[in-house]
Amino acid sequence: MSTELQPMSLSRPRLWRWIVGTIAIVVAWQILGFALTAAFARFFDYDLELLFSVDDADLAKVRELPAWSTGATVLISFVPLLIATMIAYRYLLKRPLKQLFTSAEKYSWRKTWIGFAALSVINLVFGLADFIVNNGDYTWSWDASAFLPYLLICLTLLPLQTTAEELFFRGWLQQWLDNGKKKLWTVSLFNGALFALPHLANPEVAGNQIYLPVISYGATGFMFAWVTYRDKGLELAIGAHFANNFLTGLLVSTADSALPSVSLYMTPDVAWGPAAVISVVMVPIFIWLTKKWSAKVSA
Repeated sequence: MSTELQPMSLSRPRLWRWIVGTIAIVVAWQILGFALTAAFARFFDYDLELLFSVDDADLAKVRELPAWSTGATVLISFVPLLIATMIAYRYLLKRPLKQLFTSAEKYSWRKTWIGFAALSVINLVFGLADFIVNNGDYTWSWDASAFLPYLLICLTLLPLQTTAEELFFRGWLQQWLDNGKKKLWTVSLFNGALFALPHLANPEVAGNQIYLPVISYGATGFMFAWVTYRDKGLELAIGAHFANNFLTGLLVSTADSALPSVSLYMTPDVAWGPAAVISVVMVPIFIWLTKKWSAKVSA
């Protein structure tokens, strides 16, 4: 069956629909997401202030809690973002829901796996290089008894979180930005900047000069936006975003990470200088690799 790209729509939704929809999505995300996190925290008897703290001592206390339950408590907050984005797209913009995901005739799971594989390979190569060069920064931290329940969370709630972010940032917001008049670079730069903003509230950013985290998160957002614009679909970005968070949770995590994990190794706080450089270097590699692999699949 052909997967030739189809026109997104004959008419573009009015500006007020995008504005009202964006406000509604963000409000639903923040209010309902917080309510779900509070409900989970109450169920597990966790202190909400502790979970949202960026203090080093509090982060250490959070890491003493079971990773699967604290992870579930944090990740459940993204479910309203996922649902609200789809509802707003379908009923406020009055567009077929499939067009939020892709402009092709059908969603390509092959591309999702390509995105996952490409970013996994890149992260593993850079990670191995850093492990060799800075081996002293790595501490073995894996807890076998906690692995299976945490893996279950990674395979259920984690893809909901990463997909929710892609639907909102590379789906909703990028389609708003891409009015047919803006160039690839412009859309990708704007989208990368928007993607960086909410991540600046993460605990690993607290106390750091803000420009390096902006570069790091912004480069990642730029990369996902570029391939989404190029392929007119979210498949690559959805797979790559999940790969990034999945590998972080299971292989190497930092002491100030926003999400708890049962990773094999733990490192000190994020070194934002090298992180920013690596994030920028990864962009052309990921763009080239996904284009090369996608072309082979389509051939």
